[in-house]
Amino acid sequence: MKRHITSVMSRRDVVHLSIRVELLKHIDEQIPGFTLRQKSNSSFMKVLSFLLFFNKKFMTHYTTTIYPVVYVPDFWGKYKSYGSLEHEILAHEYVHMYDRKRLGWLFNILYLSPQIFALFALGAFWNPWFLLSLIFLLPWPSPGRAWLEFRGYRMSIAYQHWTKHKKCDIYRVVERFTGPNYYYMFPFKKLLEKWFNKELEKIKKDELSPELVEIKQVIERGLDV
Repeated sequence: MKRHITSVMSRRDVVHLSIRVELLKHIDEQIPGFTLRQKSNSSFMKVLSFLLFFNKKFMTHYTTTIYPVVYVPDFWGKYKSYGSLEHEILAHEYVHMYDRKRLGWLFNILYLSPQIFALFALGAFWNPWFLLSLIFLLPWPSPGRAWLEFRGYRMSIAYQHWTKHKKCDIYRVVERFTGPNYYYMFPFKKLLEKWFNKELEKIKKDELSPELVEIKQVIERGLDV
């Protein structure tokens, strides 16, 4: 059977399928309740898209994880050419689920800070001074969200290095941190470039954090077909 499948599919297709199976299996084992859902079928995602008006591609280009569910755009699974990209995204989102599992609700607070503190404005029912909390809705830098996304994009960089043997476009990644897609969470380009390049050198030397080790082993199993 394996020989027949290989004759119909290219070697590259077989490898992509193998990595996908191993990656989904690993995430399912490590993250209780892990599920993939289409964004277009979620009323919650549609409401969130309205609130995140500054990210025009939220529904069509971005994958969103609300632990333990990963909400994916409509292109997911439809285009053969997107195979390796989807695997890279899954590896990235696994880091978020990994961090959410170990940090609990602290993850949510870090990711949503400082904008989440605008909720204190509800105290205006008792004291109008609480309305000052609305200032947190402005696009202030978010070190917590930046740190969590830095860990996610470090995985993306590692995935490209392991599977494509090429350097990730770090400048493009940095643009996401400094632009509207993540609400201008960390506007320090040079610092980000320095950090990401440093992490890339560590990846090349196999100096890996635990979650990177996990996914590298998953990829190696997938490549062994």
